[in-house]
Amino acid sequence: MPRVILVEDDTLVRTLLMRRMTQAGWSVVALKDGRDIQAIINAQQIDLLVVDLGLPYMDGLALLESIRARGVTIPALVISGYELPHLQDTVRSAGAHDMLQKPFDQEELLVRMRRLLAA
Repeated sequence: MPRVILVEDDTLVRTLLMRRMTQAGWSVVALKDGRDIQAIINAQQIDLLVVDLGLPYMDGLALLESIRARGVTIPALVISGYELPHLQDTVRSAGAHDMLQKPFDQEELLVRMRRLLAA
């Protein structure tokens, strides 16, 4: 069973995504912010990161940059409600492999997660 860390500060969105990911066969560690992510990555085998950009304490870009600076190469998918010019390039330069704009279809999220896992 593939393991994913989902970092999403919105409780409802986090709960819905976690439920759908679990139904699709993923083992999910769901976090409301990224403060504990490094400890989890160090303690468990993680196959994929799904990270929201708008997080408290440390935004998703800073979180990814911090993880990548520690040499962690786990594939990462960013989800975001922001619509900014060049955001896709900025997200990729921070270490993400893919980005999905909110609102999105949960099935599309799962397709992209599987694609990253297979790569």
